[in-house]
Amino acid sequence: MPTTMNGTAVVAEPATPARGITGAGLADKLTKPPMVVIIWLGVIFHSFALLSQLPSRPNHFDFSIYYASGLALREHRDPYTTDLNSIAPALNLEIEPMHYATDPPTYLLAFEPLTLLPLQQAFWVWEALNLAALLASLALLFSGSGLGVWRALAIVALALLYPPVGEHFFYGQNKIFVLLMLALMIRWMADGHDAPAGLVLGVAVLMRGFPLLLVGYLLLRRRWRAIAYTILGMVVGALVTVAILGIPSVLSFSHGLQTVTLPRFIAIPINVSLGAFVSRMYWYSIGPGPGLSNFIRRVLVASAQVGLLALTINATLKSRDSADLDWRAFSLWVVTAVLLAPTAWVHYLVLMLIPFIMMSIAASRGRANHRAIWMAVASFMLIALSTGARTAFGPHPRGALAVMVAECSFASLLMVYISCYWFASDDLLQLLDALKARP
Repeated sequence: MPTTMNGTAVVAEPATPARGITGAGLADKLTKPPMVVIIWLGVIFHSFALLSQLPSRPNHFDFSIYYASGLALREHRDPYTTDLNSIAPALNLEIEPMHYATDPPTYLLAFEPLTLLPLQQAFWVWEALNLAALLASLALLFSGSGLGVWRALAIVALALLYPPVGEHFFYGQNKIFVLLMLALMIRWMADGHDAPAGLVLGVAVLMRGFPLLLVGYLLLRRRWRAIAYTILGMVVGALVTVAILGIPSVLSFSHGLQTVTLPRFIAIPINVSLGAFVSRMYWYSIGPGPGLSNFIRRVLVASAQVGLLALTINATLKSRDSADLDWRAFSLWVVTAVLLAPTAWVHYLVLMLIPFIMMSIAASRGRANHRAIWMAVASFMLIALSTGARTAFGPHPRGALAVMVAECSFASLLMVYISCYWFASDDLLQLLDALKARP
């Protein structure tokens, strides 16, 4: 309704709709010095809690499997066909139900020197190497970001509190080294050094296998030099591995691949690969079965995997940002590689630090879509709640509730994918134009 002022009609301006909290606003709230201090107090408490558990972990999963496999290799036995029960009892190593090695030959060859040390010493050296790799990865990912001290400290603290990081150290895992190699790849590509970037990707493929999917990113980005050096690194590394271990031992790795894709491992709810999740949903609904039922399950798995890859390719091609600012498409391909791995566990999610950090940097500069940021935040919170609940249920959870809590691990990873899809497919050039047009 118009109002009057000194006889002159005045039309009231419509109220400006309230805006939700933006990514930049969230970053601002979390980077206030008092809040940063509180978060770091949480990091200190969490670190001491984790350290108190580590002394009992050297002879337990997953470090125990690596040590037994490396020891078999050092004793000139094929770890893929030698029952590790012939090694484990003397060192009281927990290996059940993994009686045979499942890690790639190049990885076991790199791990073997640690078996020259006693078990306890080898474990602490391994954990120290993982910590150094984590800190180096964070330094590389933040390199050139231009973030202020408080903002950087807040993001680093949240990264250290990310539950998969704690699980990684608890189980003595190895995926932080993949994180380091991908961080190096980002840094070298940013500097225009595609040759070393390709070589380090080749090493990552030989060590773990699933990073091979990132060649798809290089292909769509037409980084031919990086692709050539990836192939070169894989070929040279494979030849060195064969020369040291011999062809029979390298070829017997096929037994390890068959082991990790057995139904009993796919059926574990914290196996977060897409294929494992689709299989479990099928088994929950129909039940396991041979013949036609198993064929239908495999078709559903393949369809889901092809569909996910098609979405990733579409988002990469849709972007008009040829420079891949903030490494949006790269982050999406990292998540896709984990989802399409033959098997993947919660500790694989340490690789999600790449998209989380890239989105945080973009948000601090006002270059991130709100929905992408909030989906990432929700994923972080869900895996934190899921991990805490799984701990409460104990090592051998039973019942529908425990299964649902464990399945939240996949839901969290899927939420990271959705977040990265939005992050990568948003028209960044349009967003930048809008930012420039602001008064």
